[in-house]
Amino acid sequence: MFPPRQSLFLATWICWVVSFCTAQSPAKGFRWDWHQSDNYGWGSIAQSRGLSARERVALIEVMKSQLRYSMAKMNIKTQQELEDVAARTRVKGVDLSGKGDRDFLAQIGVDWGCSPAGNCVSWVLRQHGDRYSVILHSIATQTFTIQPTVTNGFHDLVLGQHGSATLQELTLYRFDGSKYRSVACYDANWEILGKDGEYYMSKEPRITPCQGKY
Repeated sequence: MFPPRQSLFLATWICWVVSFCTAQSPAKGFRWDWHQSDNYGWGSIAQSRGLSARERVALIEVMKSQLRYSMAKMNIKTQQELEDVAARTRVKGVDLSGKGDRDFLAQIGVDWGCSPAGNCVSWVLRQHGDRYSVILHSIATQTFTIQPTVTNGFHDLVLGQHGSATLQELTLYRFDGSKYRSVACYDANWEILGKDGEYYMSKEPRITPCQGKY
């Protein structure tokens, strides 16, 4: 038996070690191929050649509805200015259900909605007839990743936010039957500490669970 003071010290030390190891351990069960991040093929609603006239009108309408409550903050004074800003939204067509549907990833196309690190207000839009509904609204860089895993008939998504040039926070989203919900958070770190005590860029990121979330 350890004396009470030594027992308290030992218990505290074990808790510290367990917490440290948990924080440093790789993310079990989570796989993210950053090479598959969706960085290309974006275009504004107004100028994208891949949109039909009907899609263009419907996408502008849904973006107007999303931006209308921020008109004062964005210094938008008229409905025509609102439509112009909505038309500058960047979009990319995707098929999230794997059934040939036409969904869209969208990001605000003005400086107001983006941070200096390039994290911008983002949406996922789902087609319903001649209209689109918002099934995800978040903040992300242009690194949308469509995961191979499927939940309730839709591919899981990973959206990234840059914390620095070498660190990115990843949020995993799963479809709940009506919208995408965030279910987990991970840090992707490309910086490694060498044996010489210097930091270097790694070819592949080290993935660890975010601290204090979920």
